Amino acid sequence: MSERRSGAGVKAAREPKTARAVPAALEPSPLECALAVAECLELEQQLAVFLDAARGWAAAKEGVAFGPDPEGVALAPVAASLASGDPRLDSLRHAVRLRAASDWAEGAFPLAADGVRALAVPLRGRNDEAVAAVVLLDPARDVAAALTDLAIRVRPAITNAMQVRAIRELTIKDDTASCFNRRYFEEFILEEMARANRFKAPMSLIFFDMDNLKDVNTRLGHAAGSRTLLEVSERVRGKIRKFDKLFRFGGDEFCIVLPETEWHGAMEVAERVREAICGRPFLVGLRSARGEPMTASFGIASFPLHARTKEELVLRADRAMQTIKSTTKNGIATAERKRDPDGA
Repeated sequence: MSERRSGAGVKAAREPKTARAVPAALEPSPLECALAVAECLELEQQLAVFLDAARGWAAAKEGVAFGPDPEGVALAPVAASLASGDPRLDSLRHAVRLRAASDWAEGAFPLAADGVRALAVPLRGRNDEAVAAVVLLDPARDVAAALTDLAIRVRPAITNAMQVRAIRELTIKDDTASCFNRRYFEEFILEEMARANRFKAPMSLIFFDMDNLKDVNTRLGHAAGSRTLLEVSERVRGKIRKFDKLFRFGGDEFCIVLPETEWHGAMEVAERVREAICGRPFLVGLRSARGEPMTASFGIASFPLHARTKEELVLRADRAMQTIKSTTKNGIATAERKRDPDGA
């Protein structure tokens, strides 16, 4: 969008009375909603507040807010009244992305996806970039103008949330491998274990250690070693789901957290990752014309089968990995099943 259009958006935000007419009966008022959104620093919280107000105004029984996924490269549902497995989520997300290029700048717009009648409300940042979208399913009242007005009012808050997000990204990412770092691992795994325990769901942890990275560092230098770590990260992220997380645990050791995954599912993931690493050489074209062959040793532990606490899960996955590391290398081992105090 041009600077002229951006300027118009700022003017509208400063002079609400010149924006599209807003029904006086709306409760809470657009100003109250805008203030509630502004009180939230996290984008996900802002979208949840916006979605609640929008559903109430439109008398919509269901709705979903799409925001940046953890990698910041796609739209993902971050607040919704729909179940996580509802097939309408994917069709709505696809429909929103198809309409983004032409309609996102124009305010709320009708949306049809696989027979679902919906109203989409785009939310944009300071530079007019598409940030998020709130979608209402089968709205009973026409509140497109009111929601467009609210989207204009909350743009400064959305911009602040994106800046907070960017700063946080700097603290949780590993610069060398371009994946998450150990600091974030310690936070994320506790959250996932608490969620798994609450919903009685499994989760798995994969530890893997690069078998011959130290040799690359010795022969080709640490710059080549750093490039290898980046290639490892890229290959692994291509073999896991969007909501799985890859962390650089330290040195040449990585771990993958797999929510809602049993040990046998983790075995399948580990095998895909193992093949991605050893299947073709690294550093092709860098000093070594034929590239460098690499392998990794893997260990798996699952909650609650192998461990009930974070410390146990990490320890058992690491021990399983060390078993492979000290013997065959380029293989996968699982932790021994944890036995309850009564021997069960």
